[in-house]
Amino acid sequence: MQKQPRFVLSKPQQGAVFVLLICLISVQFFRYFSSVEGEQILSLEATLLNEQKLDSLQLLVEVKTGINFTFNPNFISDYKAYTLGLSVSELTRLKDYRIKGKWINSAQEFQRVSRISDSLLEVLKPQFKFPEFIQKSSFKTPSKSLIKKDINTADVKALQAISGIGPALSERIVKYRTYLSGFSEMDQCYEVYGLDSLVVQKLIKQFDIQTPPKIVKLNINTASLDELQKIPYLSRQEARAIIAYRTKNTLVTTAILSELFDEFPNKKARIKLYLY
Repeated sequence: MQKQPRFVLSKPQQGAVFVLLICLISVQFFRYFSSVEGEQILSLEATLLNEQKLDSLQLLVEVKTGINFTFNPNFISDYKAYTLGLSVSELTRLKDYRIKGKWINSAQEFQRVSRISDSLLEVLKPQFKFPEFIQKSSFKTPSKSLIKKDINTADVKALQAISGIGPALSERIVKYRTYLSGFSEMDQCYEVYGLDSLVVQKLIKQFDIQTPPKIVKLNINTASLDELQKIPYLSRQEARAIIAYRTKNTLVTTAILSELFDEFPNKKARIKLYLY
């Protein structure tokens, strides 16, 4: 005859025990996480309290000794801002700026972000201390100045490096340069047929006149009609006008161009490049 076990739990009793175990485990988990969260809150409160105590201590020392402690304005506390005289809105602007991951690199930037007054900035400026890496980054290495090329010696390949100048325009620029015996002024590039003014501006940024033009100047008193009309800016009719004027007046100078071309001062200046 088999012996019956002395202690056997019925199914309802087993269910009750299982529920009790679940409750005990849940309570332990709750107590653990509550203690961790509480420790974090206490730690945060302690940090803020210590920060306020440090600021208060610094303020007390500053009042008694007259020595102002320097601080990094990127990490300014609420209490520190209050002691410095910053308003809530000014401090809020600083915090919003830092939340975006941006850094304040100078006293001027501090004023721009916070919008404090000039008078307050003058008081705070001596107390600002920025880390060395911020100070170094605020002084950008000056970019190397662009080395311009010589427009009077540039070949078509160099000219085509400018956006907007292709094979046809580069050839046209070189031909016009030859026609002028070389560019005397960069704005003569505007005279190249089909060359857009915006493209000329790009050209002027990357080229200048380093080699003087090879112009053989003509004597205004002795130059023949054929010689005068070969000047880039003179038509045959205008060349005749110069000869007619000098026929009536002996030993004329280039000053007569002001009378003959008074309506075209720019043209007068261009013609004078080829006469003496």
